[in-house]
Amino acid sequence: MRAVPLKLEPILSLPNLVMGMWRRFGVHAFEGHVTLDDMMRIEAAGSLWHRTNPGQLVELAIIFPSSARMTTEERARMAAIVKRWEKTRTASATVVLADGLAGAMHRSVLTGLQMLAPPPHPAKVFGRTPEAVAWLAPYVQRLAGPDATAADLLAAVERLCDSFRAFRPPAT
Repeated sequence: MRAVPLKLEPILSLPNLVMGMWRRFGVHAFEGHVTLDDMMRIEAAGSLWHRTNPGQLVELAIIFPSSARMTTEERARMAAIVKRWEKTRTASATVVLADGLAGAMHRSVLTGLQMLAPPPHPAKVFGRTPEAVAWLAPYVQRLAGPDATAADLLAAVERLCDSFRAFRPPAT
């Protein structure tokens, strides 16, 4: 076990989202409505990070359950943000934490979209964070070193998500 815990450094923190990085591993957690202004902030933070840290990375997106829905314009803008840096990704995973039929439907739609328009890197959709982190860990290790164990990565992701969720009231 490492002496100092692996820590995802936040590069953007808003009430409805947080972006954190450790070496070549990025985590994006969302809960509630992400506005076009929020997306401008995401783009600016991502661009700055990529300019100061060029190279490949592995990314994890975690979507907490909420009743928020994106407009057509918001969906198009978010799709453009995802596509912009896809060539720098070695692998990516999306976790949709919604339960029941709604969660299964969202995961199925995302999986289907990835089959119809596959990204240029391995990508997978999950319903739980531990499985996503375990799947991503070998990719992170190739870029960030062997000390990027699945257990340490998961602990860092959980700490980032816990601090994010403590920062705001639960979404409705």
